[in-house]
Amino acid sequence: MKPRLFVLQMPFSDPDLVPPPSSDSWFCSHCALIEGALGINPQWLDHIEVKRLAFPRPRRELVELLGEEQQWLPVLVLPQEDGKKNETLTDPVAITRYLAEKFGGAAPHP
Repeated sequence: MKPRLFVLQMPFSDPDLVPPPSSDSWFCSHCALIEGALGINPQWLDHIEVKRLAFPRPRRELVELLGEEQQWLPVLVLPQEDGKKNETLTDPVAITRYLAEKFGGAAPHP
């Protein structure tokens, strides 16, 4: 099984927030960092499954996989064997560092 990377579909609307006057929508800065890293490391897409989820909660696919409490995005879900609990990474720098170490390509600069 491949690692699964979940990010937000962007841009998106947030009914609880009004965008700045010059904008009509939002993007997630953490997910945008991930999308940028995917853009310069397209080979990662051969090794991971990327899911882009809508902004509104509940995010059913994540709830089914990780539980109601873990709907934060981005999240990289690492494959587990023998029925162990899923290991996850949620920090975008840690996610991109892991992907670069595991699958090669450009890594985040320290």
